[in-house]
Amino acid sequence: MSNPPPRSAPPTGPGPGQRYWTALELLVGGGLLAVAAVAGLLLAHRPGPNRVDATGFFYLPADPGSILAKELVKLGSLPVLVIGVAMVFMVAVFRDRARAVACAVAPIVAVLVVEHVAKPMVGRQIGPGLFTYPSGTVTVTAAIAAAVFLVTPRLFRPLAAVVGVIAIVGVSAGVLVLRWHYPTDVVGGFCVGVGSVFFIDALAHVPGLVHGRRGRSAQTGSQPERQEALVSP
Repeated sequence: MSNPPPRSAPPTGPGPGQRYWTALELLVGGGLLAVAAVAGLLLAHRPGPNRVDATGFFYLPADPGSILAKELVKLGSLPVLVIGVAMVFMVAVFRDRARAVACAVAPIVAVLVVEHVAKPMVGRQIGPGLFTYPSGTVTVTAAIAAAVFLVTPRLFRPLAAVVGVIAIVGVSAGVLVLRWHYPTDVVGGFCVGVGSVFFIDALAHVPGLVHGRRGRSAQTGSQPERQEALVSP
């Protein structure tokens, strides 16, 4: 009596859903960074306020003494950045190490690029010696919000998205009311913050996707060999 053939192991590695999500992250992240870069080039040549800025300032009048605005902009401060990256790393490190590292590194990279590269290169000012594009405060908030969204379990991601949008809108309104930035600076900060996190997280997962796909192909290719060995005399 012949023994039943052993069951072949199921294919391992990321499935189509993970590959689709990584591709979407690359597309969205790269697109947002491209928008920020193009806007920066345009503003470098025409740094003055434009129609978008005028419209934003019309709906949000200046109030440099606003206590609420001063409290809101604290969400984009350095302590929030440090606490945020530490939190997202601890939440994700035991489930997805690549995501934990990416979501901890990306916000810091985004802020460093904004403050030390983008702002001096664009050279836009709203006051003497105060470079404004893109907004570093909004960049911090948007990057942390995007990182929290990615490390949150799928069931609770809609809630994380809503909370993140509320935080970004609040901080954006705060910097505009205080006249720290033009509205287009806020848009640039959003694009750099979210775009950096999505783009770096996607890049961090590309090696795993390639390795996993090779593993699936190797397992699929070895199945006929196993079947031939079983039927051979």
